[in-house]
Parts: sequence; structure tokens; C-alpha cells
Amino acid sequence: MDETYSAIEENKKVRRLLNIEDYHQRAQQILPQMTYDFYRTGSDDQVTLVDNQLAYRRIKLRPKIFIDVSSHPPSNSVNRHTKLLNSSVTISFPCIIAPTAVHCLANREHGELATVRAAVTHSTIMCVSTLASTRMESIAEEHRRQIKEHYPQSYSQLWYQLYVFKNRQLTQQLIERAERCGYKAVVITVDLCVLGNRECDIHNDFALPDGIRAENLIDDTDDNAFKWAYDSSLSWKDLGWIRSITRLPLIVKGILHPDDAREAVRHGVQGIVVSNHGGRQLDTSQSAIEALPDIIRAVRSEAKNCEMDVYIDGGIRRGTDILKALALGAKAVLVGRPILWGLAVDGEKGVNNVLQILKNEFQTAMMLSGCQTIEDISKNDILVMNGNNNESKL
Repeated sequence: MDETYSAIEENKKVRRLLNIEDYHQRAQQILPQMTYDFYRTGSDDQVTLVDNQLAYRRIKLRPKIFIDVSSHPPSNSVNRHTKLLNSSVTISFPCIIAPTAVHCLANREHGELATVRAAVTHSTIMCVSTLASTRMESIAEEHRRQIKEHYPQSYSQLWYQLYVFKNRQLTQQLIERAERCGYKAVVITVDLCVLGNRECDIHNDFALPDGIRAENLIDDTDDNAFKWAYDSSLSWKDLGWIRSITRLPLIVKGILHPDDAREAVRHGVQGIVVSNHGGRQLDTSQSAIEALPDIIRAVRSEAKNCEMDVYIDGGIRRGTDILKALALGAKAVLVGRPILWGLAVDGEKGVNNVLQILKNEFQTAMMLSGCQTIEDISKNDILVMNGNNNESKL
């Protein structure tokens, strides 16, 4: 009897995983300190890392009422679909899995394969990192298998996140491999001309454990990953070279300045990601959500009816955060660390749960704000920024 009572009491102490922070806390308990710090921390004093989340809290919602949102529950998903890249891509809700490195650190057995299965289940995009711990071909093969055998109705796609290296031949090979095995877009990360000052990794003497490596940078004849040096000379002129070697849509990730958004329009890229690299590069840089309004204004002023998509990442932890990003003009958000927390806690099921939590919260936030459709979010003037609703108008 005493043992039964003790077991019941112990179960009461286990916190139910109801939100992203619950998954974060559980992942922190599970992961080795070095791995947790690698995923969680940012650069220098981590001012930007912290502000990425706090900035969303400073933006307030001002809901509209007496609006029929009865068609919005899960039984009617038509209005919840999101069209991207000039309506050529459909996802179930405006949330994309961001590129994050070495998923096998979070889940050694399955890594990126668990993540891609969840992406298929939720009909969304997985943006695969150059620094993935599973070869891009294996991820693509699992993506195809999952759709064929389990979810033939899924809209899921794979995008490939690209670092441009000094060795352009090797960079070209990465692009060609991605296109050959079915990736649908190239997401070029442009805010890493040099690695940010990530002091926690230095304190921890961070190194990948035996058996885990950046598989896309390893070939059968040479396993020296150090030959892949980032190209600090990368500039707008290099987009022409990238466009000359691929037919895939190009998305530029790492934009915070309106001038760069205007340049992106002029260079005809299909999308940009407003991002400060999750606070892992230039510390004290502006939070992504606070940069977004000026970016949207710049894009719209540069070209009327511009079809370039604007996405955002960094600090998204609630469905209300997704709603706020869309209200300020983003087409979709990218989430990174929450996916890793889900993966660490419960593999594929954990990632599925994290995506479902965000989807449910987003749907609830839409309904409570009086938004019947995705399009209503940016039209309904539901934000108050810094106590002044005029600042939210674009």
C-alpha cells in the first residue's frame, strides 16, 4: 500500500508537457550540459537571445468581437492552409521547421529522421541544415517514404539551408545534391561571415561526440570537415552565381536592415527570413520581431505587389507569437529550439507534440482575436505596440 501511494505521489510531481516551456524544462533535465548549452545559448552577454522572446511579450493584442469564427475548428481546416512562394507551396499552418544543426545530439537514434517524419505528419516544411547529422539524401528518402506509406495527403516539402563556403566547388556540390534528391528551395544563410562569440561552447570545450558529425560535409574519400571554411567575402553579387547553378527558389536568411530587404527585392529572390540567427551571432542586435515592421515597409515601398515572401524566426514560443508575426506582415514563422526540445524529450512524438501545441495555440489565438482566415490577421488591426496602435500599422 505504501509503495502504491509513493508511486502516485511521484507521478504527481511529473509536470505535464502543455507548452513549449514545459518541453524546454524537460529537455534541460535530459540533455548533457554541453549539448543543452550548445542548443540553448547565444553569443556574448546573450542580450539578443533573451530579447527575441521578450519583444513578443511587449506587443499586445487587441481582439475584435462578435465575429463568426465557427468554421475555424479542426473539423474545418480549409481556412488554416498557408500559401507560400507565390502560392506554389501549401502548408497546414504558417509554421516551418527552422534549420538547426546536428539533431542526433538531441536524439542519437533517429536525429533528423524523426524530425522529418513529424514535418510530414503536420504537412509543413522542414528546412534541413547544412550541418545536419544525417545526410541530406537519407532525409529526403525518409521524407518520400513517409508520404508514400503513411501520409499521401501531406503537403510537406524539404528546403535546404546553405552556408556558402570559400571552396565554391564544394558549395556547388551541396546545391546540386539538394536539387537532385528533391529539395524545393535553397535558404542561403548570410549572417555568418564569421562565427559569433559563443562563450558557453568555449567554456564547455564543445565537441561532437564520437559517431556524430556534420554528415553533409563528409565524403567517402575525405572526412576532414575543417576544409569547409565560411566565406567572409560573400555579397549580393554572389546571388547571380548561385542562381546560375540551380533552378530552385532562393530565400535569403539573416536580414534585419530595411536596406537589405530592398536589395533582396531588387535581386529577385523569392523570399527572405528576418533573423538574427537566434541570438547566436551579433549580440545586442535588434530582435527579429521588432525589425519586421521596417522590413515589410521597405519591401512594399521597393515594389508594389511584390511577391517576395517575408518569413521570421527567433523567439517564437507561443501561438500568439505566430499571430503577432503574421499581423506585422510575415508570411510564416520558422521555429528552431522548440523542435529540438521536443526531439530531446520524446523523439518524433515530441516534435509532433510541439508542432501540435503551436498549431492549437495559434488557432485559439486567431479565434479569440476575431480572425476567420489567415488573411484576416494582417487586415484586422489587432496589435498594440509600445502602447501605441499606430505603430503597428503598415
